[in-house]
Amino acid sequence: MPKKKREVQVNALSRYEKSSGRLVLEEYSSCEVPAGCGGAILRWIDPLEALPLRLWLWTTGEAELFFDGAPFASSRVDARAGRHVLALCVRPRGELPPQLALALSYSDDAKGSFEPERSRSIGRRIDLLSGAGAVMVGATKPPEFDAWRLPDFDDSGWPALVQANAAIEEPSKDWHLGQVQKTGARVVGLPGQRGPLWVRCIFELALGGAA
Repeated sequence: MPKKKREVQVNALSRYEKSSGRLVLEEYSSCEVPAGCGGAILRWIDPLEALPLRLWLWTTGEAELFFDGAPFASSRVDARAGRHVLALCVRPRGELPPQLALALSYSDDAKGSFEPERSRSIGRRIDLLSGAGAVMVGATKPPEFDAWRLPDFDDSGWPALVQANAAIEEPSKDWHLGQVQKTGARVVGLPGQRGPLWVRCIFELALGGAA
């Protein structure tokens, strides 16, 4: 008697989705993941516990970044509910002024972005954009202690960053700036500043409801 052929099952996010309506499954499919081209990495997130925010950043030089005091390890950071600070030091190249454009965001929509495919929508969109709503302040002298990287640091004496025309050496070749600006972020800086710039961006994050 011939053996019955088994039907081939194609993997999909729905096969791995748990019964809990609280968790969301993310699927990363890219040649950049360790699995290689055609591979995939799956990751569960709990949107009531923390949201994975993606960072887009352009500067006129080198930048050192911190989130709530800890150095950035990648372009994504898990943020819990509460008060947070994105802190960075921009050291411009040559005679360029210290400028930056950044976006820290979360979106359910993976189309046309680098967001992973998600098993369901949680009805949230978060956009922290330089020059477009995000309050950013800067100092022109190095802070005395590392406390400037923490949320509760008193930055009341720091002036606010303002929108500026991007100071770039070769406008036609600055593809990265264009990608950051597509998020809605704008170039900001301090008028007249030429040396390093220490920047803080404070924001509050609420979880468990529509943004």
